[in-house]
Amino acid sequence: MSGFLDSVLPDEGVTWLLTLVALAAVWVPFLRGIKVCFQAWSATERVSAAELKRGRASSGNGPEPVALLMMRVLRKSLRHNDEQEHHPRDFIFDASRQYVMHEYASHYTSLISMYAGLLPPIGFIGTTGGMLILFLSMHLSDSSLELGALAVALSSSVFALIAFSVLEGFKIRLYGRLLTCLGDVQGLFDQADARRSSNEPQTNAAPVPA
Repeated sequence: MSGFLDSVLPDEGVTWLLTLVALAAVWVPFLRGIKVCFQAWSATERVSAAELKRGRASSGNGPEPVALLMMRVLRKSLRHNDEQEHHPRDFIFDASRQYVMHEYASHYTSLISMYAGLLPPIGFIGTTGGMLILFLSMHLSDSSLELGALAVALSSSVFALIAFSVLEGFKIRLYGRLLTCLGDVQGLFDQADARRSSNEPQTNAAPVPA
């Protein structure tokens, strides 16, 4: 066994080969998670107040911005509430906000968490497999296999932990962007309510229907 590996690959070659295998195992869920992160980044882009009042963005590329989704749901809910149910407007706003946050979590946060959650087990499997190969190489006195086993055991854990940290860091940053977008809508909603209470013309003041 030792002579065969040494004849095919040098010690450094076996080490690099098994390291690349460990990297490839981590790379697949990491890339999928990064793709969702970029989609969420586009969805949490801030839009101008004029676009919020108009209910659509200037460019239609990419996913619908969360702020526009919030405005669309809020307008529909307020219109339905004024016609039929007559709940407090703050209650309608909070219900609309919860709906939008649930939609965001379903399309982005849950997927990012799922891909990030796969990474630590992959790293642990790589470490365990590397240790098993290491014990085998010690029994066979195979130096090239021993180096490769150490490479798998260490690199799989390092790659998995780094990838996990990147995805979780993205998720935290995206949550802050989500709150900022929803805060923009709340600012317009508060302005509309303030102008309602001061009896200013609704058509000139409110970004959402009465």
